[in-house]
Amino acid sequence: MSAPDPKKAATPAAWITHVRRRVDLKAVDEEARKRVCLAVCGARREEFIGALTAAGPAQADALIMVPSLDDAITAGSVRAVVYCPEAESTNGALSDLARLPFAVFVVRTGEGAFDEGRLATMPASTKPSPGTAAVYQCSAIVLAELRKYMLPDIVHVYRGDEIALAAAVPAFRPIVAARLTMDCAMNSLKIAAASAIADHIPVLGLITGGIASAGDTIAITALQMRMLLRIAAAYGKKAEFARILELLPVVGGGYGWRALAREAVGFIPIAGIPIKAAVAYAGTLVVGQAASHYYETGAHMSPGAVGALYREATERAKEFTQRFLPRLRKP
Repeated sequence: MSAPDPKKAATPAAWITHVRRRVDLKAVDEEARKRVCLAVCGARREEFIGALTAAGPAQADALIMVPSLDDAITAGSVRAVVYCPEAESTNGALSDLARLPFAVFVVRTGEGAFDEGRLATMPASTKPSPGTAAVYQCSAIVLAELRKYMLPDIVHVYRGDEIALAAAVPAFRPIVAARLTMDCAMNSLKIAAASAIADHIPVLGLITGGIASAGDTIAITALQMRMLLRIAAAYGKKAEFARILELLPVVGGGYGWRALAREAVGFIPIAGIPIKAAVAYAGTLVVGQAASHYYETGAHMSPGAVGALYREATERAKEFTQRFLPRLRKP
């Protein structure tokens, strides 16, 4: 594919025309339509489901209650089961998990670690995997506490189907959107860094032009467009390019890529490669976070809020590029 004329591709709409052919809308929709199922059992299962559906109703076949762990085996495409026993008893039902083909997430309340006299929400002692139980000590079965550790770990178990999980169960949407954003940011960083190592684009070009050569800019823009469509799909929206247009006010105004590049010059001491990678990484984080905010709240971020996100992202970019580039340079 030939590189676009920079003058003709100066507007966001023109960039969309050049990169949209790289994004498969049908594939994004198919990701969101995959069948997923999370089973919940135990005496407090209704309480757990109530906490999850506080974020919005779930599809009936995606979040199900079963009488026991054994019943989850025959429940269909179950990849994980949440077990919510009474506070005083968990061990009896967990004595024989090796035969189970899914990960078991156990919710415990009423005992465990304390912080300033109050029960603290804790990460699992072991990572969940098929045939094992990961026990989560929660201060209460409420959505805010579950989102700290348990729900991100459930998303990890559904890797590859996380968009479908989020589309079907709204409680997972912010977590999945954050993960999609981070994955895209890392891929953008890799493209920008690899290109800079090859062609040594000068810092002056970064400030007066874009973050990369035209071909690399299109590649990164295509990654970002796909990320935005996948975030929209995770929020139950159909994948269509109109989604990009509705987000342009968020990512196109107030605090642009060139301002970010100028900030990068100030905080990264090595010219060229790290700046280019940092701009790609930080900019992608902001695009994804702004999109997630829009779909979560229904409102665009203010220019000031977007600017604050950029500044925070550049600090994170400094750390990531300095850790990542030595690995990229190794033969």
